[in-house]
Amino acid sequence: MVPVTHHIQEVLHGPYNTLPRIEQPLPPTPHSHNTSVSGNSDLVGATSQIYLLEVIYLGVTAPTRNRTELHIFKQHCLFLLQNHTEKHISHPLTELQTITPHIGAFNKFFWKYRTSITINGILEDYRGITHHSDTRTPCLVKVCTIFYSWDNPSYMVTLA
Repeated sequence: MVPVTHHIQEVLHGPYNTLPRIEQPLPPTPHSHNTSVSGNSDLVGATSQIYLLEVIYLGVTAPTRNRTELHIFKQHCLFLLQNHTEKHISHPLTELQTITPHIGAFNKFFWKYRTSITINGILEDYRGITHHSDTRTPCLVKVCTIFYSWDNPSYMVTLA
């Protein structure tokens, strides 16, 4: 895993007692895979990996979470929120350069640009990687947002 610096913005307005207080973060589910005789990785039957908001996300779709993963994700977000009324973690596209100098190779991939945690829930902002038509410079376009309410096991997707 490549270490990546993330940008965190906190808003502190004193104790906020409407959300349960989490004393420590839950550990992420380990990600494991078996290597077959041919040398290819076999992910069938492997445990899942929970995409937490501190790490970058790059994929062909937005990540999905089963009920257990969603519970762990929400508990982790509650821990990060603590006594704040909101917390924002952003990942500018320049963070992709820590992985590759060829950002254009990921054209049309999803990039989790920002996660906002508030007393109402969690909002994830996904952008698509594209490029300016005139300069061929990589840029981001809004694709969708996903909202997770604290008191509801489902989520709402809003397309851009």
